[in-house]
Amino acid sequence: TATSSVKHQQVCLPMDDCSIRKAKITDAPAIARLVIQLGYHTSPSEMEIRLQTLLAHSDYVTCVAEVSSTVVGLVGAYIGYAIEFAGTYARLTGLVVDEQWRGRGIGKMLMERIERWAREQGGTLIILTSGNQRADAHRFYETLGYTKTGVRYAKQLAQPFDKINTDKQ
Repeated sequence: TATSSVKHQQVCLPMDDCSIRKAKITDAPAIARLVIQLGYHTSPSEMEIRLQTLLAHSDYVTCVAEVSSTVVGLVGAYIGYAIEFAGTYARLTGLVVDEQWRGRGIGKMLMERIERWAREQGGTLIILTSGNQRADAHRFYETLGYTKTGVRYAKQLAQPFDKINTDKQ
């Protein structure tokens, strides 16, 4: 069918057409769109505030994948210092590829970029969490050599800043 041949052509996209670069404030609308695809509420203006904070910290990095000047993916991480082992580690803060671009190697490119960054910062390990509902993501991480090592717990301590601002409007 026409749809499957178009999809096949997109799957065969040479990855030379995809570039990875550090995020900029002007990427806020595209990053907001990607974060919403992960199921998290945000807006371009809220994302701009978040990016201003993240981009100001040298121990954090956010990178985007671009195809034809369109942001189609992102990855973020920060460097942490461990008490349970000697050295530093990187913690993935997010990875997402636009729904229309998944399965084409962009996620792998983003992960390779963040792994390189982590090594450059002296990181000896990358840690990430992924929701129980994200079985496809779990398989993806495992194909890249990541292993499941535990369970994550979370407890809300305060109302998120974004929620506070939304409630006042």
